[in-house]
Amino acid sequence: MIVERYLEWAAAAPAHLRAEAAGALARSWLHGDLEPQVRDEVEAVLTRSLDDPNIAVRCAIAEALAASPEAPHALMLSLAQDAADVAQPVLARSPVLTDIELVDLVALGELRAQIAIAGRRVVSGPLAAAIAEVGSARACETLLRNPGARLTRSAAARMAERHGGDGAVRDALLAHDEVGVELRQILMRSVAQALSAFVAECGWLRPDRARRAADEACDRGALAIAAQSDDAGRFVRHLSERGEFSPSLALRALLSGNLALFEASLATLSGQPARRVAGFVRDFEGRGFEALYRAAGFPISALPIFRAALAAAREAGFVGSALGGAALSRRMVERALSACEGADADVEAMRALLRRFAAEAAREESRRGFEPSHVARAA
Repeated sequence: MIVERYLEWAAAAPAHLRAEAAGALARSWLHGDLEPQVRDEVEAVLTRSLDDPNIAVRCAIAEALAASPEAPHALMLSLAQDAADVAQPVLARSPVLTDIELVDLVALGELRAQIAIAGRRVVSGPLAAAIAEVGSARACETLLRNPGARLTRSAAARMAERHGGDGAVRDALLAHDEVGVELRQILMRSVAQALSAFVAECGWLRPDRARRAADEACDRGALAIAAQSDDAGRFVRHLSERGEFSPSLALRALLSGNLALFEASLATLSGQPARRVAGFVRDFEGRGFEALYRAAGFPISALPIFRAALAAAREAGFVGSALGGAALSRRMVERALSACEGADADVEAMRALLRRFAAEAAREESRRGFEPSHVARAA
């Protein structure tokens, strides 16, 4: 009876009155002391109202039922798949929607829907992982700023990979409690790639030079980040698994006085225990070091360069850089360059790299306001 009367009335009623009536019926279904039969009829009216062409009617139902754990599941799922204005309160608040349904709705890719789901009072680990995998930058930012989100490191890393070039996402990631050195490195790489692409598109540098500059900037940043890590081997594994570790980074670490990272690189890539590696590094002129070097996959043509750098490090007493292993030692770079004299063409790329290292080291010394000769005279 109620269904027929409502439909007869609704056929001629203006939209704003239909919306008021639909909202009142939804609230009465939730809070009214209705007989079971009447309750069923009101639910049927609400279900039929989902076909109302005016969005205000459907919005009124959604707002009334959004937060209720007793709301009809089929009705709420239909509202969750409606237009954004209708779906938003349901996606943000409804406790009757399952994680599987919410993951499907995230995958549909509608921006406001993703943001609403990311801002729910509680976001489970699997749902957070789905948002990290396919969500927009704004949805990921919302998730990161949501204290009720159960965010894993892998989900945070995925957001860094996908949206690390977005300033708001990057800031939210860096402010997150679980941020670690690996995540910082991913963010750094994302920013570098975005800047490299921008510079190349503007025609300021050729694409190959822009990429090289970005790679070398990332190597410098990796050393600074590694200085914050209490497990250099894990950091090297992280870089290696992402295909971002190179012999040039190991050489930079060595020339910066970061012997710990250099040894961790050899140990991780060769599979040898750290104590054994440390012994070979200190006896770098022996055949054991050469075998270790080969096992790590470093280019054999560059072995004299690494040995020359280690010789300079031995003269300094194998001490780390005063700047935390991030700044190149000009003396060590020059020693390594001297090892390239008379070498064959196989080390030409390494020679060019060392020349860039030398220029970088000279600029660093200039910024610090002293020259090695000044230090010698003071001594």
